[in-house]
Amino acid sequence: MSTNKELKLLKRYFGHKSFRPLQAQAVEAIINGKDLLMILPTGGGKSLCYQLPAISMRGVAVVISPLLALMHDQVTALKANGIEAEMLSSMQDTEELKSIEYRLLEGEIKLLYIAPEKLSNIYFQNFLRQLDISFFVVDEAHCLSEWGHEFREDYRKLSILRQLFPDKTIASFTATATPQVKKDIINQLKLNNPIVLKGSLFRSNLTIHIKDRIDNGHRQLLSFLYKNRGESGIIYTSSRKQSESLANYLREKGFKSDAFHAGLEVEEKRRVYKEFVADRINIVVATIAFGMGIDKSNIRFVVHMSMPKTIESYYQEIGRAGRDGLESETLLLFNSQDIIRQNRFIEELPDGLYKQTIIQKIAKMALLCRGDECRHRQIALYFGDNITPCKNHCDNCKNPSVKKRDITIEAQKMLSAIYRTGQKYPLRYIIDLLRGSKDKSILENEHNKLSVYAIGKEYNRSQWLTIADKLLEINGMDINEYSHPYITHTGKEILLGNIKVDIASNRLKT
Repeated sequence: MSTNKELKLLKRYFGHKSFRPLQAQAVEAIINGKDLLMILPTGGGKSLCYQLPAISMRGVAVVISPLLALMHDQVTALKANGIEAEMLSSMQDTEELKSIEYRLLEGEIKLLYIAPEKLSNIYFQNFLRQLDISFFVVDEAHCLSEWGHEFREDYRKLSILRQLFPDKTIASFTATATPQVKKDIINQLKLNNPIVLKGSLFRSNLTIHIKDRIDNGHRQLLSFLYKNRGESGIIYTSSRKQSESLANYLREKGFKSDAFHAGLEVEEKRRVYKEFVADRINIVVATIAFGMGIDKSNIRFVVHMSMPKTIESYYQEIGRAGRDGLESETLLLFNSQDIIRQNRFIEELPDGLYKQTIIQKIAKMALLCRGDECRHRQIALYFGDNITPCKNHCDNCKNPSVKKRDITIEAQKMLSAIYRTGQKYPLRYIIDLLRGSKDKSILENEHNKLSVYAIGKEYNRSQWLTIADKLLEINGMDINEYSHPYITHTGKEILLGNIKVDIASNRLKT
């Protein structure tokens, strides 16, 4: 419950008369000295949840963030609102660093932004001990989890916070977290009986379209843009070269567009950012380097010219549209070459849990692209939520006329085979079992004697893989870290006959 003091600060510094959902609870938790994990989708107002308590409380709040550009933007915005904020980074000269350190010791700064690697510095650790610290903030907290999509070694070391400052509150924030990542954040940061706040994943003002990409997708893109002419939007591409060539192409077609990527000079990036925020250009064609912390609420559309690496990335990026609550659209153009390209990117990663996790995440993203279930529901299931189909906010729900086929029996056959073999064999083995293969390993395990052996001869391998995809889409089964399918709660209900499974008929064609 917010006090008059916090509401006055909200109005004075942020221009709002009331809090958005969950913001008041987060502010209250921090002010009361409670550890916090907040999972709030992009555009939900996470930053205010720690910025307001920092103003209200005595001392300085230390904010750990992974991106210098994001920290710079937040500090600039806070200063513009009359809030004393600074960042310490390797990009600053000695004179500037010393000046900020002096002001910190004098208690003149309310929010200090630092990169995670800064905490590994012994000098800086000792310096922090001299400050009156109100609390610590770990932003983009998913970066510390090997189960996450943007794992960073420097984030993993943040467990040192509890060791160095055992009595200080730690507030962690992320836009996305699967149940595994959520648990990992709490364990790694050693959060003490934390308040966990999780916002709704369903953005009712976002309509999701995912289509097979034809050639380079330019014709499909133009058709989409003509429908949204004059509106602000972001188009994500997979490379710097593509972002520049596509921005040029759109300018030739009469659109006010510019490219943005990590290879541009700092001044050019600032120019594009400012022109976009000021509506002097409508479209930014970018790599994933663009959009983090962008202060622009009227983005009406987000387009992906190819498949993102993970559902986490995709959800964060489309979340940059419609932050003002008005209707907005998203478009993803996809083909199978995208999966090959994404897998090629991760080949150089060292073998281990993180690499295996990313391989699985790419597979889940591909399932979202190919699936015929409600797109919003598939995303929610991925993050551990179960929502009803959106009805009218994704292409799958807007086109219910697609002919469906009941495959409940086939789904039960696959789940039974997984169960009968102890849920410890890869999917290809399960399919071989269902199709009655005389493979050496099946015979040696005597699985040819099981009741499920050869009960699926009527389908070929490709069709069984499609049935498996459907079960993964609806969370009837999942894949563990050993690449073995296992049965979920929903899968048990399917086996019991309490849940029916259907699929678009054209997906099971030979």
